Amino acid sequence: MDKKKLLFLPILAITFLCASFLGQQTISASENVLLEEDFEADVLPDGFEVIEGTATVKDGALELTSTDISSPSRVIFSVADGIGDFVFEADVTFQSAVNDARWASLMFRIQNEDYPYYQFAARKGTSALNGLEFAIRTESNSWNVPMKTFYPEDFGYDETYRMKIIAKGERVQQFVNGQLVIDTDMADQYLEGDLGFQVSGATVAFDNVKVTTRTEDLPPLEDSNAFLPVEPETNMVNAPTVISSEVFDDIAAYEGVSSVILPVEVNEDGEVMVGDTTLADRLLAIRGEVIPIIQVNDMQATDGVIEVLESTSTRDVHILSPQIDVLEKIKAAYPTARGAILYEKNHFNKHDMKKLVEDANISRSFTVVLPERHVSIDTVYYFHNRAISVWGISDDAHALIHAGVDGIVTNHPQEAVEVFGEYPENTIIQRPIVVAHRGVPSLAPENTMAGYHLSYELGADLIETDIQQTKDGHIVIMHDATVDRTTDGTGAVADLTLEEIRELDAGSYFGEEFAGEKVPTFREFLEGFKDKDVVLLVELKATDIEEQVLQEIMEVGVEEKVVLQSFNIESVKKFREISPHISVGFLYSASVPGSPEQRIKDAEQMLNYATSIGARLNASYGSLSKESITYMRQRGLINMHWTFRDQEPFKNLLKSGLIGPITDYTQWLTDGPTYIETPIKKRNLKVGKSATINAKTFVNYRTKHKENAETSLYVYDGQSYVDVAENVITAVAPGTADVFAMHTFHMLDEDWNLVSEPIEVKVSE
Repeated sequence: MDKKKLLFLPILAITFLCASFLGQQTISASENVLLEEDFEADVLPDGFEVIEGTATVKDGALELTSTDISSPSRVIFSVADGIGDFVFEADVTFQSAVNDARWASLMFRIQNEDYPYYQFAARKGTSALNGLEFAIRTESNSWNVPMKTFYPEDFGYDETYRMKIIAKGERVQQFVNGQLVIDTDMADQYLEGDLGFQVSGATVAFDNVKVTTRTEDLPPLEDSNAFLPVEPETNMVNAPTVISSEVFDDIAAYEGVSSVILPVEVNEDGEVMVGDTTLADRLLAIRGEVIPIIQVNDMQATDGVIEVLESTSTRDVHILSPQIDVLEKIKAAYPTARGAILYEKNHFNKHDMKKLVEDANISRSFTVVLPERHVSIDTVYYFHNRAISVWGISDDAHALIHAGVDGIVTNHPQEAVEVFGEYPENTIIQRPIVVAHRGVPSLAPENTMAGYHLSYELGADLIETDIQQTKDGHIVIMHDATVDRTTDGTGAVADLTLEEIRELDAGSYFGEEFAGEKVPTFREFLEGFKDKDVVLLVELKATDIEEQVLQEIMEVGVEEKVVLQSFNIESVKKFREISPHISVGFLYSASVPGSPEQRIKDAEQMLNYATSIGARLNASYGSLSKESITYMRQRGLINMHWTFRDQEPFKNLLKSGLIGPITDYTQWLTDGPTYIETPIKKRNLKVGKSATINAKTFVNYRTKHKENAETSLYVYDGQSYVDVAENVITAVAPGTADVFAMHTFHMLDEDWNLVSEPIEVKVSE
């Protein structure tokens, strides 16, 4: 690589590149170099042919220029007849582009010196969901793009990136700066052909071209496919995932387990070890069976962990550490690695929780891991409202389940798995958090203070709002770009002053009882809930207002209770830059693929995207599938989904594990109780004696108000020791029984069950 150009590589790229070289040296030693070209001459090298557009050799590089997006420029070349298995790589530098959607590509297996062919394409805006592609130019000279993904950053102008293709039979892997970005087996139609470069709507330089033979097979695609670990059979809605903190040699020991924690240390030889086994061997042994969570307590181990991740092509991985700098270093080199913060301090107050949320967001880690002593309904609720997942550490699975954790970390995973079968059908351990969409527009005019206050009174956990900017630069609450639909005025918000907008009636359209309701300012909204126990979900509708929005949030002093979101990915990135401590979500909508395999693959791509940009995936509910919900939950990502206005999909997705529904009908969920509590956790009874259990249900997460509940009791294990009838336990024979209190309630046109923690009943003579 040209040393001058290497200086322009971002630190992230250099890290990827160095890591990739470590893994390639042993392979390249047994292969033949077919072509090396650095374009030092002033003319196009022999064998290179311009077949379309403009291409010249300039300043020691091959420069392709395409000023019209409908007229690309292409150069092709041949290295040897019949070559189809190879490593093809080159430096790629964008010098200009019509827009961020314009692209450059490495073409391969070109037929008939023209088309059809395959190509690895990179857009100038590589951070878009389709920033990188495996594309097929078909026999009809049209595009088929079966694989697309993103890069953690946009390609910068005059910055050099190393693009590489490894092709072996139908298997193709595509890399940027050593990072595997696309892995496919869809190159099965054309197995040999020419190579080339192509540019559309841009000027791009190619340099340091290298083509090497490839005789070694690529790993089977199924070894790198996204997967869903098999979970325990259960009737619980949104049951937590099981995480083993014990490392087993027998893969069968992980039955029902989603993830395993692999604590690493560096031995005297510099190898990264998990006990007596190398980390690389452990990763390969569990691939496709359980998700690895690599626990790194020492900064000294980070370089070795990064190297192992690269050499094993491990992409589906969590990094667990009590040290934020460890997470930041590994994620800088491996942006799709998910972070989890291990909290080890003894104290745990509101200040500690606030700091933990900030640290999680700053390190782009969506999960916190807490010992049982710090896990409660209140702490889990606090983190969930801020889109942070919680894993609890305990061998008491029931205690963690009833605290509402997203993952159970245990040394005895099979005991936890057995617990999952102890609950009746349609059991909701805790009601999901509820996001009030624009207030509660089913009962009050949207995006008004009247609607917001009503949603709060109904028990909403978050209140969602939309903001626009006025002609004179004020931030106001309004969903549409115009005031026409929700006020008695007309015109674009951006063309009206604040004074003009404040004169409008934003309530009469909904009902006369709301006549005179004003369009709130953003500051008015923030101040209205500053002292209330509710989180505010703020969606930006206007662009280029991020700094002003953050300034108002900070001036009012509500950073700790705000979550931000936008459909505009540039706004999301801007917030990650200027307010990295605040949770942010990316809003989007997409179709659901037809096959379960593709739904899982899409979930993998979207989760990698979220992890790389540090944002949650607040998709429309029509974008969700059971597979995608499960995939995210198993990997510690909490998302909020919009907008539920029909009970049937609401109910169905709730059963699939939905956590954060955004709805116009807050009352659909808040009419239901949140959780159930019994006055005792243990009871001693003598044979023949009875005890009455009077459980209470909590009606709101934000208050401690509870009501007497009509309950029934059931025994999962120990029926021979006690009898239960309604809410009375009668001791029958000496022994120990677990007795549960259950309250049945009606919600979303269906019956649901709230179940208490088990009461341990010891029966004696």
